[in-house]
Order: sequence, then structure tokens, then C-alpha cells
Amino acid sequence: MAAENIAVFLPLGLVTDAHVTPIDHQYLAPKNLALGRDAYAVRAPASGTIVSIQHRTNFVGDNMPANPTDEYRLVIEHSCTFWTYFDLLTSIDPAILARISPQPGTGPWTANLRIPVEAGQTLGRIGGQTLDLASVNTQTILPGLLVPDHYIREPWKIHTVDSLDYFTAPLRAQLMAVNPRRAEPRGGKIDYDVDGRLIGNWFREGTNGYAGTDPQRSWAGHLSLAPHYLDPAYFTISLGDYEGRSRQFWARGNAPDPAAVSVDSGRVKFELVPVGLSLQGRESTTLVYRLQDNQVQGVLLVEMLEARRIRVEAFPGKRAADVSAFTSAAAVYER
Repeated sequence: MAAENIAVFLPLGLVTDAHVTPIDHQYLAPKNLALGRDAYAVRAPASGTIVSIQHRTNFVGDNMPANPTDEYRLVIEHSCTFWTYFDLLTSIDPAILARISPQPGTGPWTANLRIPVEAGQTLGRIGGQTLDLASVNTQTILPGLLVPDHYIREPWKIHTVDSLDYFTAPLRAQLMAVNPRRAEPRGGKIDYDVDGRLIGNWFREGTNGYAGTDPQRSWAGHLSLAPHYLDPAYFTISLGDYEGRSRQFWARGNAPDPAAVSVDSGRVKFELVPVGLSLQGRESTTLVYRLQDNQVQGVLLVEMLEARRIRVEAFPGKRAADVSAFTSAAAVYER
């Protein structure tokens, strides 16, 4: 997007709804969401070749109305080892759509193709919502995703890099100016696994890692305890299945620190409270803290069994004093 049309640049690492583990893309929020669909042009960030376009007609997640959608994902190959992709485009440029043969219908579809594009060329439009932006460099393998095979469903994820590192200096400075994250790395981070520690991503045993067992709710077996994407001084507990749907919480008192929890810690309890950090508005970079430690909504009981296996059970509606042991509902997670 043109820099002057961007109100907020959101970094890597958000967890929300079906994105139970930290998100591998950044977000560009248009300055005026009220202008509706197709208000702003989306342009190629560098010369390359479009290799994939996907059209979606259904929302993916647990916590939003099941309204139909009309969105596109577009992947650009810039070299043998570097790609970018955009998602949530509200339309694709007609000249690009005309290159697809046979012409797709109105339902969901994916086209694998090769269409050369030049830097700055219009690819499509965005409006009324944020635009996803991601960069992938296969010469980088994220060290904090300890078991790369768990992510084979989205094989680019372990190669995610910070797009800010690749923009030229003037554009990078403009994006930094509307980036609410102050901690380094400013572009965010998604890989937090530490061998032998609780921090990072986990997957319920027997659910095929990130892919899951149910294509409609692949995230149900996901779990992460990772620093908040805007202020990593706080951590977020993100659950793929909390009373049948995905949920995100903070821990009362921001403790215990998952980076310090090990096998030697035994059973630890997290009292679950609402996430206490947000932006002042969808078009604002001002951070608003609303710590809600008095609103405990449940307890997460966790025990590290081995360096890469944990036992987990959620107790909705309970306080720490109410929970002393696991029940038959406990599940084992791995990485």
C-alpha cells in the first residue's frame, strides 16, 4: 500500500481466534476503514512472479459470525529463495485475473500460475479491513520452532522473516512511524520455543502437529504461551480448545513466567484473565492497558513431563485454590 494510506503497521506474532500460535504475517491497516471495499491499491513490493492466487468465500475461525467472505491470497516469487504474500485482498486487478485460464468461477478456488509483475504494479485492492503482508526466506530457518516437521501444512512458516528488514530506508522509516511495538525486534517475532521450557508452541499428541486432524478446525489441538506481540513484557496464553472454541488470555499477575517453567517446576497454575492490552482504535498506534486481574475466568494447570511433552487441563470458572490435580480430561501436548 502507499505509505500515506497506512494508519497502523502491526508486527508479527499476534494470537487471535484460529491463529492460536503466533501469526506469521504483519498487518497494514488502511487510514479510513469506512471507505469500504476496494478503496486502496495494493502494489507489488518488488519485481517478481505471481505463483499462486487463492479465493476464499468462508471465514475461518471460532469467534466471528459465520458470514460469507470474498477475499484473495496472492503469492509472489522474487527469487529461488524469497517470496512475499498478501492476504485479505478484496479484489484482484482485472488484468491479472484475465491471465488465469480457464477462468475461475465465483466459489473458492486456487490457481497456480506464473505471471510476471514489476515493482509498484497494482495487484488488487483493499478496503474496510487490514491487509496481510508476509515475507519468506528459505535461507532462514527459525530456531524457535523446534520441530519443523510440525509445520509441514504451512511449510513457509519456519522461514518467516521480518518484512521491515527488506524495505528501503525511506519506506522502512514510514512504517516504523506507525508501528505501535517499541521492543526489538520492531517487526515482531513468532518463534519462542525453548527446549525444556514451557514457553512457545505445543500440539496435542496424535493431532498431526499444526495440520490438526479436522481440516475445518485444525487449530483445536494448538496451544501457545508466548510474549504479547505489542508488548513482550506480558505473555499470552492461547488455547485452541477452551470450552469448545479457541480463546486467548493473560495470566493473573503475569505469572508464572513460562520461560522459567521446566520439568523441575512440577505442576503450575495460571489464573486466566482477559487480555489487558489493545490499541486505542483500529486506526491508532496508542497502546491501552486494561489489566483485569480481578476478573479470573478459569485456571490452566500445566506440568512438564519431559523436555518436549506437557500435561494440560483447563478449569473454566475456577480459581487457583479450587484446583489441586488433573482429572481424566487432561491432555498431553508435544513438540
